[in-house]
Amino acid sequence: MFIVLVVEEILYDFGEFPGYADDFVRNLLNLMIISKMNATIKNLTSKNYFIHLISQIDCCEAYVVKYGQPLLYAKYHGMEFTDQKVTTQFVRSKDHMIGVTMESVFGEFVKSFDSLASMTKSKVKWGIIKEKEDKPDPLFALLDSFVGAVIRLSSLDPLNPDSLVGKRFGIRNASIIRKSLHLEFLINSNLNIIELNPRKKHKDDAIKLLVGRPEIAKAIVSLMKQ
Repeated sequence: MFIVLVVEEILYDFGEFPGYADDFVRNLLNLMIISKMNATIKNLTSKNYFIHLISQIDCCEAYVVKYGQPLLYAKYHGMEFTDQKVTTQFVRSKDHMIGVTMESVFGEFVKSFDSLASMTKSKVKWGIIKEKEDKPDPLFALLDSFVGAVIRLSSLDPLNPDSLVGKRFGIRNASIIRKSLHLEFLINSNLNIIELNPRKKHKDDAIKLLVGRPEIAKAIVSLMKQ
């Protein structure tokens, strides 16, 4: 049995509307993070926190995937994600030009993911509260700072060593471990892991770079802590 990998490469050119480029990258990154979010069911704290987070993402719900052990993943706008369903990376070659590569063994996932990433009506909304007395989980503020840092570095002069221009960026995994998030991301295939712990009051404690050799990963963390 042969497994065919569907690969789609799309170049988005926002030359006529450069102000939309950052909005597109922000929505794409948010969607990439949601598509990789997971938690083990065996750990009750991780399970409950995952379900709590998913409840604060618009049009999103948790569902169970039975691999070696049952895991929780996100079902967003009807798309049932797992870490193997779709892989997405992007390269910002110029301030207004963004190349997106999507890979999946399920062709319909590539089309659906592209639609969610590019349609203005489907912008990711997280940190949504349903009751007045509720508050957005502080993890979403940390994720916003991560996304904002990536966007800033993707707009720097390519000659700057911290610049993400021309570099391939992707989210590999986003695992909920108890009440923290281990966010794994790739920069030109180099793995970096950041731990986000919203229970910590100070950003220096809430944001930790666990794995990361390139200076860019350190620059992302530095921006997040500002």
